[in-house]
Amino acid sequence: MLIVSSLDCACRAFAAHRPARVISLLSGDETVPCFEGLPAERHLKLHVDRESCCESIDVAARRRAQEIVRFMEGWDGEGDILIHCSRGISRSTAAAFMVMCMLHPEADEAELAAELRKAAPYADPCPLLISYADEILGRDGRMVDAIDDLPPPCPAISAPIVTLPLSA
Repeated sequence: MLIVSSLDCACRAFAAHRPARVISLLSGDETVPCFEGLPAERHLKLHVDRESCCESIDVAARRRAQEIVRFMEGWDGEGDILIHCSRGISRSTAAAFMVMCMLHPEADEAELAAELRKAAPYADPCPLLISYADEILGRDGRMVDAIDDLPPPCPAISAPIVTLPLSA
C-alpha cells in the first residue's frame, strides 16, 4: 500500500500501517518525525530549503527527484510505503505519482494520475518534481501531461491520510 499524508498525520499513519519505507519531504524549518523501529536506510529525508533563484530551485528539484527514484529502485517490493510532506498536497502527491509510475512502467500515466486524484481529490502534485521524474524515468512528457490534464484539485489546507494500492 502507498500511504500519503501531511506532516501532522505522519506519525499516526506510521503507527497504523507500519510501512517498510518512508519518504519525508520537509521544509528546512520542520523537524523530521521519529518513526520508531524504522531502519535509517529505509527512511529518505529530503529537506526543501528556501532556494533563492530559479537555478537553485531547478537544481534542488532535480536532485530530489533523483533521490526519490534511487531510493525506490532499492526497494525489494515488500511492505507499504509512507510518503509525507508539510501539508500532504503537493510534494508528497508528486512523489506518490512518481512511485506509481515506477511500479507500473507500462501503465497509462493519465490513468495513474486519475487514480491518485480519485483517492486524494486535493492532490496537486508539484510540477517541477514531476517534470524531472518524467525525464529520469523516460516517460517522454507523459507524466507531465497527465498532471497538467487533471481538473483543478479541491481546496485543502492540510490533507488527511490516503492509501493507494501498490499493485494493479
